[in-house]
Amino acid sequence: MSNSINMLLDVPLNMSVQLGQTKMSVRQLLRLKKGKLVLLNRLSGEAVDVFIGDRMLAKGEITVESDRIAVRISTLYGSKERYKNL
Repeated sequence: MSNSINMLLDVPLNMSVQLGQTKMSVRQLLRLKKGKLVLLNRLSGEAVDVFIGDRMLAKGEITVESDRIAVRISTLYGSKERYKNL
């Protein structure tokens, strides 16, 4: 690898995982209380989206590793697939 690429390899990036989405009114938002369930648009066990910034990088499954929530990557998008999913 060229030196210019090597300089980028240690740049920190924020990764996020989207479990799902929902829509609610302001009234519903204001009525939220501790313990209240918010239903998302995904089914239990369905793949979650993994993002770097606002770009989808992969699909994965939620798992637990040493008492911590983790994501097991199931599909990693190549450059062609990444552009399709943006």
